[in-house]
Amino acid sequence: MWRRINILVKVFERRNSIIAWVGGKPILIVKEDNNYYGMLAICAHMGCALLTDVNGHIATCPAHLARYDVRTGEMIEKPQVRPEAPCEYEKLSIPLPTYKVRVTQDGFLEVDI
Repeated sequence: MWRRINILVKVFERRNSIIAWVGGKPILIVKEDNNYYGMLAICAHMGCALLTDVNGHIATCPAHLARYDVRTGEMIEKPQVRPEAPCEYEKLSIPLPTYKVRVTQDGFLEVDI
């Protein structure tokens, strides 16, 4: 179901990503090359918010530097944790859910969630 969010596409004139609450979930919305991508904004490792460090279509978790491709939700780099406390990578719930994003005729964003 497409849900309109009260964010104008103009916000991407000054940034390439935003977080929007859609259907009770934080969704990271990224614009790259005139395409919009949506991904659940919660890291699969420890549930941290993916709020910072978005470069192109790659989002990095600020806690342990896990990296995700926002187009697919795939973790492309494992979390960096202490050697004495390794991450149980195979138990992580990945890929993260992704969502289609579109722009309405009046310039607002919609997310299919």
